[in-house]
Amino acid sequence: MGPRVDTNNGQSDHGVASSVGATFPPTPPSHPHVLNTSTVFPLVLSTGAAFGNHYTTQQMLDALIHQQTVVAGNQDFDVDFAKRVFEKCGYKTHSVALALPDVFRRLSRDEYLQHRAKNLSGLAEQAAELALSRWGRPRGEITHLFWGTMTGAMSSPTIDIQLVKRLGLHHDVERTSIEGMGCLTGFRLLNLARQVVQADTKARVLVIAADLRSAIGNSLPDKPTRTDIVSAALFRDAASSAVVGKADLLRDGEHPCYEIITGLSRVTKETHHLVMYSEANDGVIRLHLDRKLPDHIGMVEPDFVGTLLEKGTRALDPQGDVIKLLPPVSNMDILCHTGGPRVLQMVAQSLGTNKDRLSSSWNIMTAHGNLSGASNLAVLDHHNNLPERGSEWAVCLSMGPGVCLDGVLLRDARVSPSNRSCIPRNLQVLPAAPTYYRSDLAVQCSKRVIHIVGGGIAGLTLAVTLDPDKFDVRVFEASQHVGEMGYGMAVWPSMMRILRDELGVTGLDLARSESMAVRPIRNCLDVKVGNSNPDKGFTKRSHLLDRIKARLEERHPGCISTGHTCMRVRFEDGMATATYEKKRADGKPGSSIVSHTCNLLVGADGVNSAVRRYVALKSDTKSFGHMTAYRFLVPNPSEELVKETREQWNMSLGKHIHSPCYQISSKGNALNVVVLEYDGKPPGPPHRPCPGELMDVAIRGELNFVIKLLQTEDIEDLACYSTYHVDCEPWVQPCAAIVGDAAHAFGPLTAKMANLAVNDSYTLATMLNDGFDQQHHPSSSSSACKVLSQGQILQEWEDEQRPKFQLTRTRTLRHLQLYSPQFRGLVTLLWAMCPGQMLKYFGSIFAYDYAVFDPKRKEKRGKGTSLIVGSTYDPLLAVAKRLSIYCGLFFLSLALAIVVSKAIWKHNESVHTYSLYVALQKNEAVVYLTGDNARTAHFRVYFLQV
Repeated sequence: MGPRVDTNNGQSDHGVASSVGATFPPTPPSHPHVLNTSTVFPLVLSTGAAFGNHYTTQQMLDALIHQQTVVAGNQDFDVDFAKRVFEKCGYKTHSVALALPDVFRRLSRDEYLQHRAKNLSGLAEQAAELALSRWGRPRGEITHLFWGTMTGAMSSPTIDIQLVKRLGLHHDVERTSIEGMGCLTGFRLLNLARQVVQADTKARVLVIAADLRSAIGNSLPDKPTRTDIVSAALFRDAASSAVVGKADLLRDGEHPCYEIITGLSRVTKETHHLVMYSEANDGVIRLHLDRKLPDHIGMVEPDFVGTLLEKGTRALDPQGDVIKLLPPVSNMDILCHTGGPRVLQMVAQSLGTNKDRLSSSWNIMTAHGNLSGASNLAVLDHHNNLPERGSEWAVCLSMGPGVCLDGVLLRDARVSPSNRSCIPRNLQVLPAAPTYYRSDLAVQCSKRVIHIVGGGIAGLTLAVTLDPDKFDVRVFEASQHVGEMGYGMAVWPSMMRILRDELGVTGLDLARSESMAVRPIRNCLDVKVGNSNPDKGFTKRSHLLDRIKARLEERHPGCISTGHTCMRVRFEDGMATATYEKKRADGKPGSSIVSHTCNLLVGADGVNSAVRRYVALKSDTKSFGHMTAYRFLVPNPSEELVKETREQWNMSLGKHIHSPCYQISSKGNALNVVVLEYDGKPPGPPHRPCPGELMDVAIRGELNFVIKLLQTEDIEDLACYSTYHVDCEPWVQPCAAIVGDAAHAFGPLTAKMANLAVNDSYTLATMLNDGFDQQHHPSSSSSACKVLSQGQILQEWEDEQRPKFQLTRTRTLRHLQLYSPQFRGLVTLLWAMCPGQMLKYFGSIFAYDYAVFDPKRKEKRGKGTSLIVGSTYDPLLAVAKRLSIYCGLFFLSLALAIVVSKAIWKHNESVHTYSLYVALQKNEAVVYLTGDNARTAHFRVYFLQV
């Protein structure tokens, strides 16, 4: 009798893979793969993986050398050996859950425990979240949690307990925590999960393995040996996860990935000395890896794999009616722990297979490093996300201290189910659609393919600007529809020129204000600053995005794909491939994994950009902006409020707080209000606060205008969120770039970041359009104009845009100083004592706009002030400069006076005492000397006016 099923209408985006490979001796005769239909195997239902920051090999090597030779003062450090080791590791990038300055920095025990508590559980949560979301079922159905790590510590409550709460699992979930198994943790846990679901068909097991093995480099001894250097160079950070169940009763939304046919675990004899790990009294971690370890693995793997396949044959055909059920191992994919190039080479050689069969292992290793026990399921996750597999069968192999081996035999469950016992007879598995999107136009003609991750204002502006005759454009948006909330935003003239004049976006609704009213504490000041520019005002974000989207549909019809969440990116052969989690269009639970390849990938995916971690390899900092923002709308303001805000927009300033209020439509009276509180609460996820919470904030900050508004008006769409600063470098790679908040978020303090995002996108697309013409029509371009590659165009774009952001960052910090607790008393006093000067300072923060890029501009690009329209004057720096010069001149005058008085003393001994007075006038210092004979001498010191 076949297995039961509830319902399953899911579709798979994965196709049938072909089998290729070498022969594993001895090769038995080939026979049809006849399966026993009475056997039901456990299933891998989903996978997930998460990684840390990524740094290049050169960055890692430089960090190690700096920490050893400069910080630790170790002049005996073997720099040449370290260089050779890092080169031979074969890693393109290294996954490390620490900021670059902390890489290889000696951590105290407390720092290590904090690092473990924050980043180990953080990576584990990310990987598990991914696996759970792909699984598609309620989290309360997880019956078992298996947690494993080699990054140990005595700490309670343990990480497995914390994950139950953080992941939203049922409080009765059965937990198992395993530590110390090293690099075989992932597949050991997978085998344990297999045994549980084999015994309990209703069980659903969440497996999580995570490690911070780069911490070995944070606890090196004072004089590291060559063995220590090797360990520090090899091991990196990651987490991986899988959900395991059984197919007796497939539930709605579950999509089998693999059948788990069998597993095997083995302790090899007389090998304890090959891998030794210990912790010294001072916290130093010592890991010894014998040079003969890869050779030993190559010796023992053939027998181990042979035993695993024999066990698999018996599981597939318990009665022994069929001579051979499995193909030779050379026709199987090998999912091996990323133990290093020599380990992977020896495994392939000993099993008689080629490098291509271990492609997932090689890809994970070169992109992230040796991830210890987390590598097992990370390799499985990579293989699971491949659009095409080399084989229907996969052998999972891992090895750890002991030396111990673990293996799992898998069969692809998404291949046609006609002979699959594990998949119910009425479960529909459709033929695969191609998951790699390589545009036919890119092959058939000269168009280049550009993919944009993120369907916000920056992403759609970029797509609109790109010439449809030159580029095949596609936009991938994570949500199920492209849209924004109805909150307001400031619009500067440069944005209007780009959208309306250059791109032809029509129907823009701009609410203008003739002046601005600045209201400090207790309404002691109400100064109006005029606005004579008709292209400067406010609009509704949702309206603006809708108008840009309408223009995009005219230029690139059907280019938007919704429900695509970018998970990872890889670069290969000058192309960029992004892997997405694709949600079901009908809104039901469940998702599939698809990959799309392009000539250029642009991340416009905001503060939490997935693309950024593959582009910003030098530095990637996302920090809390110390501001909590409350946004809301006043849909039907009273006549009094309309009159007060129709001609001017209001800026209320309070204690550690400020609040802009303005109209957002020329056709109505809707008001947008933002309340920004400095260090009011710790950072947290966005939420819907109650009006009482906002009232408490307004009262605490003495925002009288907002207090009155909340007491007399109806509000809607109240939301609260934390602001973040993103500062990273670089913004480009040869086939990828990041724009807008993905590259440079810096809080809503100067009403500039959305405008800069539009400027980013327009400038990049215009450069690409211009570069395309130069590359494909060189005869029509100026002979003096150099033809640039795509990578050179991207670098020139960053040189053009980065000075704009740097100015905005400086002005944002100037604005932030007005609300900082350190200056709170001083700022309040200054507003009361010298409001005119404070208003001048306040206005200077906003007194600039961005230049609109012109490809015909003659001067060299990226010259800073030439990219800014308006004032670049910084009053704070000017005052500091003026004070420093005046102080210097005063003391210079004083020194001259002393010299002169001594001279007079020598020539006029009748004068016994002097009075000295120095007066600083507009452009001179006058020094007065009065003696006891009532005679006064004076002289002037002239200086240039500052």
